[in-house]
Amino acid sequence: MKPTATIIGGSMAGLFAANALTQKGWDVSIHEKVPVPLSGRGAGIATYDDLAEFVFKATNNNNVLGTTARSRVSLDLDGNINASYDYPQIYTSWQYLFSVLRDNIDDRNYCMGDDCVDIKQVNDKAIAVFDCGKEKKSDLIIIANGIKSELRSYVDNTANPRYAGYVGWRGVVNENQLSAKSLEILSNYFIVVLPYNQQIASYPIAGEGKDPFKKGNRRINWIWYKPASDKDLKSLLLGKSGEQYNDGIPPNEIRMDIVQDLYEEANSKLPPQLKELVEKTNQPLIQPIFDLESQRMRNNRVLTIGDAAFTARPHVGMGVTKAAKDAFTLSEHLDHNNYLENLNNWENSRLSEGKFIVNRSRYLGKYLCSLTENDSLQMPNVIDVLKDTAISLNDINSNINNYGALNG
Repeated sequence: MKPTATIIGGSMAGLFAANALTQKGWDVSIHEKVPVPLSGRGAGIATYDDLAEFVFKATNNNNVLGTTARSRVSLDLDGNINASYDYPQIYTSWQYLFSVLRDNIDDRNYCMGDDCVDIKQVNDKAIAVFDCGKEKKSDLIIIANGIKSELRSYVDNTANPRYAGYVGWRGVVNENQLSAKSLEILSNYFIVVLPYNQQIASYPIAGEGKDPFKKGNRRINWIWYKPASDKDLKSLLLGKSGEQYNDGIPPNEIRMDIVQDLYEEANSKLPPQLKELVEKTNQPLIQPIFDLESQRMRNNRVLTIGDAAFTARPHVGMGVTKAAKDAFTLSEHLDHNNYLENLNNWENSRLSEGKFIVNRSRYLGKYLCSLTENDSLQMPNVIDVLKDTAISLNDINSNINNYGALNG
């Protein structure tokens, strides 16, 4: 009889885990709380060679994952390039990558509208209990339902999301909606601009429909990090309806007065290309920035992976790659009948890397938090930001001494 795994969460981490374990001969099922197909709302993803390798291992898909930006640049307020760094990289969209992974999973094994509300371990089985009363026994339960996971407490009840002190305003715009002059820059580069106490980045990603990587069919993704105190965050998350949200707000609830404030700030602080990009975004989104660090990723037959275990701030661009590595390194430890013993080594290695990535993301975002009257702020050199943002772990490790202070 095949060993069995119940995966809680049907996004990237869950899909990578399902694909990886299936290839090892496991019988898997994915259970997603949301009753309708997931959407990343156009979010962009930086890819690396190791992520492309994981996607190939998962799906046998050897196609290019996205569109390439050959260089990284910064712009002055007139829109001229004032700094550059050569780092060719492929960028894709959340939706495109999700589709590649999802299409490889049999619909019978992907259960939407399944809300797991309890986990039990009895003898040699782990039992997932769902809100509909259904119970599912398996050899392993893999919790892969993100930073907001309430099930994480079954593995580590000390791990909680921590607000970073700033938000990311973000959005996407179709290339064909932008002026030719702006596209000359926006469609060819990964761009970073550093207003005081802020950062905005943009890059081209896959479009929707036919030929998603063809110029003109693609989209430009942007994210603008802005400090927000707890008081300011509460105001940003007060919806049109009067409902107060806590850690995120639905797009249709974002008030027009704060969107208008964003447009006005773009007019004074951003180069013309990025100003146009922000202003032509139909519905900017607000993403409060949180991070999460676990001390454990395993409780006997129950595991956490992906953002449910460690969530780093977006500057490292590691969320999807880390989730894939969690899943495939896990599968490598499930080859033998004594896999429970092997999982200790898996947990130790993933804890070490997860903590490093989270600490590094905090280091890269340290100048973006809210300031008090007594705070002094030293903005980073933009060349360093171009070199350090969203780069491969292999490149980080080759220059690891630059981050020696991060583990302190």
